[in-house]
Amino acid sequence: MAIAVGSRRQLIYVAESTLGTTPTAPVCKVLRNTGGNGIQLNRDTLQSNEMRSDRAIADVKYGNKKPSLTVPFEFSAESYDDLLESALFEAWTTDVLKQGVTLKSFSIEEGHIDIGQYQVLTGAVVNSLSLSVRVNSIVTGSFALIGKNASEYSGTSIDSTPDSAPTKTPFDSYTGSLKEGENTIAVVTGIDLTLNNNIEQLFALYNAAPYDIAPGRAQVSGNVSLYFESASLINKYINDTATSLEFTLQDGAGNSYTFLIPRVKFSGYDKAISENQIVITLPFQGLYDSTEKTALKVTRVKK
Repeated sequence: MAIAVGSRRQLIYVAESTLGTTPTAPVCKVLRNTGGNGIQLNRDTLQSNEMRSDRAIADVKYGNKKPSLTVPFEFSAESYDDLLESALFEAWTTDVLKQGVTLKSFSIEEGHIDIGQYQVLTGAVVNSLSLSVRVNSIVTGSFALIGKNASEYSGTSIDSTPDSAPTKTPFDSYTGSLKEGENTIAVVTGIDLTLNNNIEQLFALYNAAPYDIAPGRAQVSGNVSLYFESASLINKYINDTATSLEFTLQDGAGNSYTFLIPRVKFSGYDKAISENQIVITLPFQGLYDSTEKTALKVTRVKK
């Protein structure tokens, strides 16, 4: 009997019109990923407190269903545009994406092709997005999705012939730029960006699955690390001075994504001192900008 192997595992997805409902005869797309733990269905354990003369536990029940999925990835052009819309709660407008209030959900199937077993996460919404750009590295990140329900395993896929994923090469740390206050910084060693939507699954009586999914405030944060060449950014933290951060990723074909945090405040700094270098790391918080009308703006160029 065959066993499942990770190299034959596949994620496919389709946008939902109604939260938690997979469209009829869905036309799915393959979702590029680098593994992860797959669809998870965590449930609370409700243990009986009955006191018995034999000291045994009388019963255990299972409570609220909390389905989720984390999708780690190597960031590439066009591969994650749909999930970026879900993360920012808005749609692309002329290749620009800003934070909004429109929930976008998906049905996502995890298929173990080699053993013919499939599980579907419905009502999946991006709760958080992370990106990491590091010296001598491919750009990586992850989407953490929260869902309304996860199905039992089935021997049938919701779409046995999904559309192929885009094949653009992943971005790396060699082509692009980082700007602070519209000035290019050449001594950066890394930048991390996180968007957290603070989504909560809401529950009601007589149903173990979430009744609804409620987004909270969107928090943009991260860290920027650079060689200690100037005290400018440290002084902006000390003096409570707002600035902006913008970084661009570009592949060899000219496709690019620019992430702009138009209003940033640094929330501290750390110095890592070694014999050959001093690296400064500054955590930051993205704030709403009245000019851009967002705390995070993504601009794409497609070739």
